[in-house]
Amino acid sequence: MLVKKITILFLIQPLTHVCAQQVSFRTFLSEFERSECIDSVSFGKAYDFIDHAEQYSKFLPRTNEECCCEPENVSWQKGSYIKYKNFIAVTLQRYCSSYQDGNSQWFTENDGTDYMLITYSYNGEMLDYKKVGHSGTAYTIHMTALENGLGLVVEQRVLEDCSRLRQYKNLIYTVYTHEYILKSDGIIVERSIDAPHKEVVDVLSSVEQLSFEQFQTYFQKWDRPYVDHTLFTRSKDHAELPFESCLSLIPDTLDHNCWPRDILWLPCRYIENEKFIYFFLIKDCMTPKVGFIPYTDYLVLEFHKNGTFKRARNIYHWDDDSTVTETMIHALITKVVQTVYTETPMPPNANSK
Repeated sequence: MLVKKITILFLIQPLTHVCAQQVSFRTFLSEFERSECIDSVSFGKAYDFIDHAEQYSKFLPRTNEECCCEPENVSWQKGSYIKYKNFIAVTLQRYCSSYQDGNSQWFTENDGTDYMLITYSYNGEMLDYKKVGHSGTAYTIHMTALENGLGLVVEQRVLEDCSRLRQYKNLIYTVYTHEYILKSDGIIVERSIDAPHKEVVDVLSSVEQLSFEQFQTYFQKWDRPYVDHTLFTRSKDHAELPFESCLSLIPDTLDHNCWPRDILWLPCRYIENEKFIYFFLIKDCMTPKVGFIPYTDYLVLEFHKNGTFKRARNIYHWDDDSTVTETMIHALITKVVQTVYTETPMPPNANSK
């Protein structure tokens, strides 16, 4: 009985393989919309995947050195096909869930999409193919159809330094412009039509900066006749401080161990005297530049009464390696806060409990 089952299994396996390879070119084309020309729309919609794309493997390019993705991370998306006199052109997207371009360290998920142009004979023989562009966190593209409908022009923007995505800095791209022309025999000719050049994107130009008065509203005024660890109690509405809107007031170099956009700023209380205003806030860093241990700092930001930044004091640093209890933390913070403010004239009774 066992021998019979094994024999049947060996008979079925080749049959399954043959059936998968016998999917017709017409069936393959049925996955796509018919189009009249090649443009950005003809490449289809994002995440509109082809079901069971493995059955069309003989009609799709193999993953090779021009693809920054392992075969198991590739998914194909629907697009369009265009019929020409001597060949058929298909435009579609090749999605990669783990794009290996050396930028994975900057993103939680480094996915991306290749825009593919493939040509076939009318009986389904692949004639040529090109990756005409790529989109992703560090890439943008702009496509324009050629007037004769036999190709397109692609402007590919590549971000030079992906660490800038984690900072409040302008993004600098290198722009490459290429033309892809379909010849009468289905061969795709690629040529550069412009020298690479730089393009700067000002990421903060559209970010409205807070006034000092607006900044102050994120904190709750301290109304007790003493200072202790409860100065670091969150504000009533628990709103986060929109730090990118505070860069005209506060330098973004308050933490050299964490990428600026990875820091969570939590406003707490503020206290003032005749000359200065002191803002208490909690700073959480979830992804340090070095190592994997998140940490929390308890900061006091000191401002002149006219809104000019004076300095920042780190009252206490805590991370997962810390062994002190919450009670000990409160005692340490209280002691440091009281020590700091004996140096500066405070409101009446502020240092006596």
